[in-house]
Amino acid sequence: MDQNTLVSSGHALVTEMDATGFSPRVAMWVHNTDTDTWKLWLVPPKGSKDKADFYRRIAQIVSAHRAEVGNLDASDTEMALDTHPAVQGISQFMRISGLGAAHFSGNRFNGYYLPDGIIMRSNL
Repeated sequence: MDQNTLVSSGHALVTEMDATGFSPRVAMWVHNTDTDTWKLWLVPPKGSKDKADFYRRIAQIVSAHRAEVGNLDASDTEMALDTHPAVQGISQFMRISGLGAAHFSGNRFNGYYLPDGIIMRSNL
């Protein structure tokens, strides 16, 4: 998928999440080279650990803001925990409290290899 499209749809989703008070602390696209797919890893707000509630909220936001998020679907997202080694490594490496787009390729974060990605928010 085109990386500009990933960034614009990801920014739109995070903006809508912010507007509902369900702001992700980390938002980053991660490429899986085995399946050639991209997933939007989202670390939910502190205290939010229920996966079913997380995906329900994402699905509601996506369906209510289809025009803004484009072809992005709830199935394109993945709930990531703030304890994940890559998330911890990225939070030590970079801080983006608003929205940005920092591309990386072939990096290890706390020993966890991520082939390609786009960090849009890193605010642990």
